[in-house]
Amino acid sequence: MQPQEYQRMYQCEGDYWWFVARRRLAQELLATYSSSHAGAILDAGCGTGALLAELNALGFAVGVDFEREALRLTRQRGAFPVVQARLEALPFARESFQVAFALDVLEHLPDDRPALHELYRVLQPGGYLIITVPAYRWLWSKHDVALAHYRRYTARALRTRLCEAGFQVRKLSYTLCLLMPLIALTRWLDRLRPGSPAATLVPVPVWLNRALIRLQEWETHLLLRYNLPFGVSLAAVGQKV
Repeated sequence: MQPQEYQRMYQCEGDYWWFVARRRLAQELLATYSSSHAGAILDAGCGTGALLAELNALGFAVGVDFEREALRLTRQRGAFPVVQARLEALPFARESFQVAFALDVLEHLPDDRPALHELYRVLQPGGYLIITVPAYRWLWSKHDVALAHYRRYTARALRTRLCEAGFQVRKLSYTLCLLMPLIALTRWLDRLRPGSPAATLVPVPVWLNRALIRLQEWETHLLLRYNLPFGVSLAAVGQKV
């Protein structure tokens, strides 16, 4: 990821609707599929730490990221345990965690398979991996370039990767379904925009930001009951059995 994007993330992810909705979706999936939150939690690819700060309220949580700038900004949020490491070589013993989160992380790796195998290794039997990834190659834009993505996924491709690593897929659905036409238009226009690649965080007024958060909360409740047929992102829950 380009260095300036970490600073933008740090400034926005506390209250910008997209980041808020993604964290709330992840925690709703945790509440739905994991009956106990007492075990240790891993935030794999913790970025600038907004999710890690919330996870620490649930119990002991550890953040991992390879980028020093991301960890520096995470430490500004509080005295959370963070480790600089690659997801392909996690510095933890087998079966160390009950739950692992990897939100919009796998697409940053040249090969996502070693990271998924490592996440499987450090989870306890019965433990859960909760992940999100961007969907559909045809949505590729300068946004992906700025964030150093290697790929976007389909539901089939993500299911295949999880199963190859040993996970049983408990939930797999597209997300950001209702907003997909608007976001797709924004991404297509981004391809035509002159200038250097940058993440497309479109500024919105406070009232609209709140409305978008509420819309995504409604969509999350729908997603917990059904698998949505399309969307800008994918969310999945894998279990180690």
